[in-house]
Amino acid sequence: MLSKDALRRIGELDRDQIERRIRLIFDKWARGDIDAMIEYLAPDVAFPSNGFWTGVAAPIHGRQDVANALRKNAYALENIVSVLHEIVIDGDRAVVHRTAVGRRRDTGRRYQCDFIDFFRFRDGLVVEFSNYPDAAWHDIEPVI
Repeated sequence: MLSKDALRRIGELDRDQIERRIRLIFDKWARGDIDAMIEYLAPDVAFPSNGFWTGVAAPIHGRQDVANALRKNAYALENIVSVLHEIVIDGDRAVVHRTAVGRRRDTGRRYQCDFIDFFRFRDGLVVEFSNYPDAAWHDIEPVI
């Protein structure tokens, strides 16, 4: 049987791995590298529908279908950067508060939006991912 200290260290390693994965996912997403991003998703990943910004009316299941939805979104919105404010990890689950800055491809206008993202991991891969945008997201003036 493992000591409490050994169990704590294992938990810390898992927490570090989860945080690194989350940061990598958002980095790949901001760069528009959906193919690299989905490498961190389990083949049976679930992505529930989260309203207006996704353009998806029903939950999505499976790595390839999630990738297609992310590509569809990237066609409409360029993700410039996601600033991660806080990551809370509890076991195999994580919650992220972030601010995304992007550009609407149809108008060229920049936008800023806060998100709360929920993750569940299994064997180091994301098996569930959902994000909820602040309904008060807004355009920001272009930088000249």
